[in-house]
Amino acid sequence: MSDLRNIVMPRQVRAAQGLLFGLAFAGLVVILALSGGLTSYGMGNMIAPWLLIWVCALLALTYDGSARGGVRITTIVVMVFVVLPSFSRALGAAGPAEFVDAALRILFGLPVIVLLFLPETTAWFDRAK
Repeated sequence: MSDLRNIVMPRQVRAAQGLLFGLAFAGLVVILALSGGLTSYGMGNMIAPWLLIWVCALLALTYDGSARGGVRITTIVVMVFVVLPSFSRALGAAGPAEFVDAALRILFGLPVIVLLFLPETTAWFDRAK
């Protein structure tokens, strides 16, 4: 039975992986939708947080049989660096586009952090080789 747990990814991990991919896709759509109306400074302010999310999506590609605790911890740390500043951006947004930009990172990012702290997720990433 323990061999089966090593092979089958728990649904919590699969959900976190799906949220990361969805967040990366949403980031691409937001960047493309707002790119025409932003200055280069505004575009730079948007690309930095979304770049971190794309890094998380690349990490999510490793959520297979070879992923271990380091991948989980790295994803959590990067998501914290994305989500925490997004709260202040959402509260201080100058327009609806900035608010939606920050809100998407919060709405997708917080569940990823919570899912990666669940006992089932931790046990799957910390399984023996």
